[in-house]
Amino acid sequence: MTAVRPALGVPDPSVGDLLAAWLPGRRWFPAGGASAAGVRVEPWLAVTFDGDSPGGGPARAGPSGADVVVLLVRLRGAGVPGGEVVAQVPLVLTDPADRGPGYVDDVRTAAGDVAVHDGGAHPAGWLALLRAAGVGDDVPDAELVAGGHVVAGEQSNTSVVLPGVPSPDGTGGMLKILRTVTPGPHPDVVVPRALTRAGWEGVPRFLGAVQVATSPGTSTALAVLSELVPQARDGFELACEHAGRGESFALLAADLGRVVAELHSVLRQAMPPGPLLDPAAFVAGLRDRAALAVTEAPGLAPRAPAIDALLDDLQGRLPRLRLQTVHGDLHLGQALHGATGWKLLDFEGEPQRPVEQRTAPDLPLRDVAGMVRSFAYAAAVGGAPDPAWEAEAVHAFLGRYRQSANASAAVSGLATRRPPELDPPTADAVLAALVLDKALYEVVYETRQRPMWVDIPLSAVDRVLDRARHTR
Repeated sequence: MTAVRPALGVPDPSVGDLLAAWLPGRRWFPAGGASAAGVRVEPWLAVTFDGDSPGGGPARAGPSGADVVVLLVRLRGAGVPGGEVVAQVPLVLTDPADRGPGYVDDVRTAAGDVAVHDGGAHPAGWLALLRAAGVGDDVPDAELVAGGHVVAGEQSNTSVVLPGVPSPDGTGGMLKILRTVTPGPHPDVVVPRALTRAGWEGVPRFLGAVQVATSPGTSTALAVLSELVPQARDGFELACEHAGRGESFALLAADLGRVVAELHSVLRQAMPPGPLLDPAAFVAGLRDRAALAVTEAPGLAPRAPAIDALLDDLQGRLPRLRLQTVHGDLHLGQALHGATGWKLLDFEGEPQRPVEQRTAPDLPLRDVAGMVRSFAYAAAVGGAPDPAWEAEAVHAFLGRYRQSANASAAVSGLATRRPPELDPPTADAVLAALVLDKALYEVVYETRQRPMWVDIPLSAVDRVLDRARHTR
């Protein structure tokens, strides 16, 4: 069980100073590089875990009796997305003689000297979150976290492999510690839980979550626990390896297309229906994003008239479709390939968009467009010797996705006496616009962060616009 108390006096000012210096260097810090300058770190709430301490204080975990506290801190500044976010900073505090994994530094507090650790890297931090999620009540502490280790390369969150966590298939658990948190229902809790309850096997099984009340009637998710996928490979790394060897990815891409189509079908049944799409408002949103991209990436300016023409054509075609829950930020890095095939994960949506946009119902083709663009990056990063590698993978993915989606729509149409809502030419036009939207976003990102890579998305922009000119 978790309890929340205001951060008055927590952390000790010396701990707060330490965090202000330490946080900007973390991979998951939402304002990286030079943009971290001037970011203010303001303690907001402290989450403590009821445990062995008298009066329900911080939980004592591990042989050294570490104190575990989760701080929710506001990060404010021009370099922070949206100007302000709330970050989760789990801390493990021990005697300086008991330094352990994730050690940050020693600080002197009013209560004495303490060693401060990153709770995302320390077994005591993992244990406190697992117990708060109600996991493994009959498993001894040491066994529950034995063999645990942080996944290398994780950026926006911290994921921990925990082989000792009980799971239906006995494979263990994956604890995802959310680093940027938002009050209210969290899609990475709501969606995987709904898919698991529906019996769909295309996601790692949802095992639990840690959610705490941060204001009356409002909870905030701190961590999500799912079943560990055995023999899992990151989909992007797998695709890059195939590309580098010049080895076809078509069979794996086709199977991934089937799984994505199944995801959309199950989500239509497992989640509440969305509103009807307003074609004018939908295209206006695409126009706004395109205009912003043209402003921020000057190389796009000559293409602005062709972008407008494509969106004009789309607005004239779009019917009032029923929107639905989608993944929202689907790419190869959000897919694992393991012993039982593909599993999709990370349902948080596009991280740089406001939460209300990330979780809003959308068109399923948004996810398809994201995956299409991911194949281009796999070909480029992997160094595919044949330019046809990307086209073959995309063709296989789209072909199987459409086949599976049409079969699902036919069944749905028989059950509801409704035909599929998009004819093939309109579906192609929608997909082209969403691929363009994603590629424009990538052009801006690469212009800012990796100018040497800007040709990857820019060539996609040109292909989409050229194809549109020849089909109108």
